[in-house]
Amino acid sequence: MSIQLLKEHIENTGLSQAKAAAQLGYSATAVNQYLKGAYKGDVAAIDKAVAELAERYRSKQKDVAAGFVPTPTANRILEICGLAHDMSDIYLVIGEAGLGKTMALKEYAARKSNVVMMEVDPTFTAKVMLQELCALLGITPAKNSHAMMTAVIDKLKGSDRLLIVDEAELLSYKPLEILRRIHDKTDCAIVLAGMPRLRANLRGARGEYKQLFSRVGLELDIKTRLPAGDINMFCESALGTDTFNQRLYEVSKGNARRLNKLLRGVRRIAVINNTDVNEAIIERFAEMLID
Repeated sequence: MSIQLLKEHIENTGLSQAKAAAQLGYSATAVNQYLKGAYKGDVAAIDKAVAELAERYRSKQKDVAAGFVPTPTANRILEICGLAHDMSDIYLVIGEAGLGKTMALKEYAARKSNVVMMEVDPTFTAKVMLQELCALLGITPAKNSHAMMTAVIDKLKGSDRLLIVDEAELLSYKPLEILRRIHDKTDCAIVLAGMPRLRANLRGARGEYKQLFSRVGLELDIKTRLPAGDINMFCESALGTDTFNQRLYEVSKGNARRLNKLLRGVRRIAVINNTDVNEAIIERFAEMLID
């Protein structure tokens, strides 16, 4: 019975045996033998681990967070991406964390086949960024930055692609300048998205990066709080009711990321207690949210 449970888990999740083994806390060899019915160790222990893993998966399936919600703010981000794409220009999407920028950008990338989306990490130097671009474009990275930049330019030239760069405020001047040159040489559209300091990074501390900032065509500046209408749409999509909209807006403080944590939390507590979401659950979870 447990062997079948594990086979179903692997099939439903698309995991490899090695990754399923990691979830169970066993070696890949042990799990392979277990699935063949040839495991010589403590079979009851693996049976127990499999049952718990299957139950966690079923529980999480009941608590899948709502996907993309076409709020007015999200639609404005989709619009700016479309404009940049059509105009082959460099545009900015600026906003504090938790306003739904990334989800909207990913939605645009999912809708269009000729979009490349790069999510920047704090470790991104100019060379690392070029290596990431090569990987996204299916190019074998070269040993030096110049060769990689040349390959990226050759790949993008005439491609009518849009490059979306999320968390772009983490990029220093050199990587940003490389993106400008890629745009100039390929006419490839670019959307740079990030926190408000991205704008300052593009200008320079004393406005010395005029050549860089002058390439920016338009800027969408999302305010520090999402409007109540956006929050209401998120709430109704997740809960199927507008009963708690006002309180959820107050607790989330207009922050989409905070709201997502709140909605997931209250739905999870409701599932655990086999009940519907109610005001008591919302207040209980709201007390645990970190400001």
